[in-house]
Amino acid sequence: MVYSIGVHNINNNRMNAVSFKAEADDKKGMCENHDTLMYQETKKHPITTGLKIQSDKLKKAFTTYPKKGLKGSKNANFYEFLTMGTVPYLVGSAGMIAVFNLASRFFNTADAKNASKLGKKMGLGVLFYGVAKTLSKKFIEIPVKAKYGIDVNLPYRKVINELPEEDNQNNLVSYEYHKAFESVDFPRWDLFYNNKNFGEGRNAYFVKVGKKLGIKNDDLEHADQKVKPAIKEKVVKTRLFSNLSSYLWAATGVGIAMQTPWENFNVNLAKRFNAWKNCRQIAQNAKLTGIPFKKHTYLVQDFGKKFVESFKEFVNGKNAKTNIAGRVLLGAAIGMTLIGNFSTLFNFNKYKGTKPSASSSLIDESKEKVVC
Repeated sequence: MVYSIGVHNINNNRMNAVSFKAEADDKKGMCENHDTLMYQETKKHPITTGLKIQSDKLKKAFTTYPKKGLKGSKNANFYEFLTMGTVPYLVGSAGMIAVFNLASRFFNTADAKNASKLGKKMGLGVLFYGVAKTLSKKFIEIPVKAKYGIDVNLPYRKVINELPEEDNQNNLVSYEYHKAFESVDFPRWDLFYNNKNFGEGRNAYFVKVGKKLGIKNDDLEHADQKVKPAIKEKVVKTRLFSNLSSYLWAATGVGIAMQTPWENFNVNLAKRFNAWKNCRQIAQNAKLTGIPFKKHTYLVQDFGKKFVESFKEFVNGKNAKTNIAGRVLLGAAIGMTLIGNFSTLFNFNKYKGTKPSASSSLIDESKEKVVC
């Protein structure tokens, strides 16, 4: 009897200790266990924050997410499936570059030389496509953010409470990175309310954006209801024109990469710098003697020179028949960017407040009312 009571007391003490520990953990992680808008991170370190998010997603796309999918994990979801879409893109790009550059060693001299020329263009085409497609979106997104304070790419960290995978394993938490305006129909408005990053007050963000949109102070009593449709309109236009222009700029980048001057571009780093040992020695000498690196920047100088020559050839063409193609594509990219900025930066619909008139009211004020 004494033994059973003792065991019962020990179990109760253990349960109380566990419950107290869980309560302490809940209080400690109260600010960490909910979705968080990453406004301060992107404001202070916009480039590094984006790189950290992309690197985390890329690392998990190659390691964590495939493992969960192959194991048939109950926690695998559609976000992880979409994130793994970068894997075939990168593998396919690497395969496209390697087809001509790695296989050329098995060709005869003439074929290997031709394959090397095409391989350089293919590699630069993949590089220019990715860079131009990514950076060209900023031509429209940055002006919209600067003028209205609407960041269409504003990220937030989403907390996912996963189901236990095995026995004695609980409280599994994973994090996903989404954008607040990822869904135009259902943005994460809740993350903007009572957010001290935008000022004091429940609607501080909407008041701030509303003023930049030209809404009068008298019409900002319910700023969120008035500004939300305007923000959606800006997000739709910005995303539409940035995507359209990005593909045109990407095609322009590929066109520049396919020009003749790149055939003589030497990308053999070991030959240029005489291996890493000599590079390190050059750096040490520069620090000791103050010798600038100008003499040792052959690759950068040659790249810039070849890019300028290729751009001129792309615009002017190799002959009279092809000189118009590059100009049309470049003009289309520039024109789409200008149209996108004009459409997103100017308000064609004035967002003025409207007060309901007596005739439009659904309640007849002349009738008696009974409040139950």
